[in-house]
Amino acid sequence: MTLTSRLLCVVTLGLTLSACGSTQDGNIEMNESMTQDEAATKVQEHIDGTLTALPDEAELETRRGTLFAACDDPTDGGSRDRVTVSETFWVRGLRVEDNETNVDLILEYWNSNGYEVVRDRRPEKTSISVNHAEDAFSVSVRISDDGSFSLAASSPCVWPEGTPNS
Repeated sequence: MTLTSRLLCVVTLGLTLSACGSTQDGNIEMNESMTQDEAATKVQEHIDGTLTALPDEAELETRRGTLFAACDDPTDGGSRDRVTVSETFWVRGLRVEDNETNVDLILEYWNSNGYEVVRDRRPEKTSISVNHAEDAFSVSVRISDDGSFSLAASSPCVWPEGTPNS
């Protein structure tokens, strides 16, 4: 085998292997995706986990219900045919005077359970957003100007029915 032939084989092999990480349209490879219903369950798990950090009197009140929104601006280079799943709750049963203490309890829970702070707007506003390092779900806590306490969680982009067969 000549040097040129060997070089051609190496280049061909390299191009073949690099194509394994791409889709036909040149975007990154589609990872196995949960369905939107599985994502909704996972959103609730993140909210429920966060709620364990608060005093027993804390109760969730649905704010808007589960939302399924188009993944219009995916930052991962993937398809726009995917959705994000989110839900927001009011936290009731806690004293407004304890809001800052309760936010600190939530932050302590997040720091101990694999979440990374992506935005902390304190002291101007009590609003903290985190991402879970393992599954890329995001969770946030916010205290409005009138003292209303809310928790929200959202999924990364997922295929509505799971990863499609391509």
